[in-house]
Amino acid sequence: MATASSEIPLKSKDKSKDIGALSKWVRLIGYLKKYRLWVLTALIGIIGSNLLAVAVPYILRDVVDIGIEKQDSNFMLNAGLLVAGLGVLRGLSAFFGRFFGERLSHYVAYDIRNQIYDKVQRQSFTYHDSAQVGTIITRAISDVNEIQRYFNFGLMDGLNVLLLLVGVVSIMLATSPALAAISFIPLVPLALFSNRFVMRVHPRWKLVMDRMQVLSNHIQENALGAEVVRVFARESHEIERFHTENKRLYDEQLDFIRQWITFLPASAFLAAMSTALVLLFGGYLEARGMANITVGLVVTFNAYVLLLAQPLRFVGFIILLTTQAVASGERVFQILDHDELVVNKPDAARVNIKGHVRFDNVSTQYFGSNHAIVKDINLEAHPGEIVAIIGLTGAGKTTIANLIPRFYDVTDGRVLLDGIDVRDIDLDHLRSQIGIVMQQSLLFSATIEENIAYGNPSASQDQIEAAAIAANAHDFIMDFPDRYQTAVGERGVTLSGGQKQRIAIARALLIDPCILILDDATSSVDTQTEHLIQQALDRVMEGRTTFVIAQRMSTILKADQIIVLRDGEIIQQGTHETLLADGGLYEEIYRLQLEEQERVRREAIIAGIIKIPLEERRSTQQFRNLIDRLAGRITKN
Repeated sequence: MATASSEIPLKSKDKSKDIGALSKWVRLIGYLKKYRLWVLTALIGIIGSNLLAVAVPYILRDVVDIGIEKQDSNFMLNAGLLVAGLGVLRGLSAFFGRFFGERLSHYVAYDIRNQIYDKVQRQSFTYHDSAQVGTIITRAISDVNEIQRYFNFGLMDGLNVLLLLVGVVSIMLATSPALAAISFIPLVPLALFSNRFVMRVHPRWKLVMDRMQVLSNHIQENALGAEVVRVFARESHEIERFHTENKRLYDEQLDFIRQWITFLPASAFLAAMSTALVLLFGGYLEARGMANITVGLVVTFNAYVLLLAQPLRFVGFIILLTTQAVASGERVFQILDHDELVVNKPDAARVNIKGHVRFDNVSTQYFGSNHAIVKDINLEAHPGEIVAIIGLTGAGKTTIANLIPRFYDVTDGRVLLDGIDVRDIDLDHLRSQIGIVMQQSLLFSATIEENIAYGNPSASQDQIEAAAIAANAHDFIMDFPDRYQTAVGERGVTLSGGQKQRIAIARALLIDPCILILDDATSSVDTQTEHLIQQALDRVMEGRTTFVIAQRMSTILKADQIIVLRDGEIIQQGTHETLLADGGLYEEIYRLQLEEQERVRREAIIAGIIKIPLEERRSTQQFRNLIDRLAGRITKN
């Protein structure tokens, strides 16, 4: 099972990346614009908390110089009450700052996840052909969590640290420039060390997230491919591969943590050095009566240094959260900035189509490829006609069908519905008029009723049951204890293949489409189930323009025209009889794949395994011809 490459290079940092990181940070901050009131409230709380915090050490100076030295107990009592009151106010301000900061972070995460989901939903099949599900999930969950954590702690606490630094530094400089200059000496190496930390930790965190994405893809692919793994007895191999990837993630996380744990003690040491310098030189200057230094001022400066110590140590954590958020933002923006290849025109019309389909010299190729998947396709289907598309694997059968609802766009030519280019029709309105039954129909983890009504959620119970009856699904649904309220497991695993197909047919029928696309809808079932599905399809196809990607003879015989593809080009076109008479690829496919199906089905009909209604036999010339040929073969043998 293929997974993304596990070798993720560690790229060096340069100025262009610095500029790119800054622009991504600015873009992340832009998510706060719609929440200006919450931002202002949180900011007021942070500012108020810091103003109250820097006021307390200033009061301590007077407590030492006046209250203690002059033994003024009333002054000390009043100062104590003032400090207590400021503490209460600071607690309230800090609460508002934290509370609204927390709300902001979750608002931002909510918006980004919605944007990712909306973007992925709008992408064409070209995007989903190459995008890995694990990658999308990792970026929508893990990366957005990192961004949310940054807004909650990194940004809000970063503002808190910045405002506290500005306030404390301003007061220290205004109070005693000499003592302030001494206390700031350790901050220079701390700033240089912090910059070096950022340069080392940012690429390492991106590497960790990329490795986590690889691991997520591995888990997702193996969960979906569990049957294949067990069929080939490759459990031990897959376990070993996972352990190897997990070990690489573990090693890269340890390397990342090593950078982090070296920063913490170094920053703590530099903060302690500032305290030591204040006490050492402050005491020296006070003892000699120099620079107007008093004991109270030394105590105040020491309190300010201690007040700065925790924020200074926290700078590393803020830098870490910022680099993580920028790296995660870069990965999220890769999804959000991905071009949408199939979009509505500004003047797209909501046209009710009747089912006249024409391919006018159509060619198309996948995004990023120079190879045409289909080329020079010209065909026309009138309302109510059945068009069967056959060909060898990779001939472009499904691609042609997918051009009608604009799952892909043409590179050249036009696909016309009732003479209108599909690119001029509103996408939602276009697709609401096209029913599709795929080879492997996906059912959601919901009830049978909800799955049938997926395309028409406002449908009544009578309409749902009528669609199920027409799809030959009603009888087996009623056999379940909960009937239409029966819960369907993930991807419909609680149902058989034939049951899933019939529910998918009912789902397509309920939207009452004028165009129907059947992508080999009976290829994976037994003969009896195929007949039940075919009966349902006959009802669904009646009066609708139908394109059938066919591998079954029973479907091909009903077609008004058969298109034979090879390497993306139409090489034969006609009815079953005319194409069989002409020979070529159709005859080859018929002899190799379809003739045996026809023989088995005829014998099943004669043996009574498949029961054909009498009126259908009488009205079907092809049926009589088949029986005559079969009877002649039996007589001859």
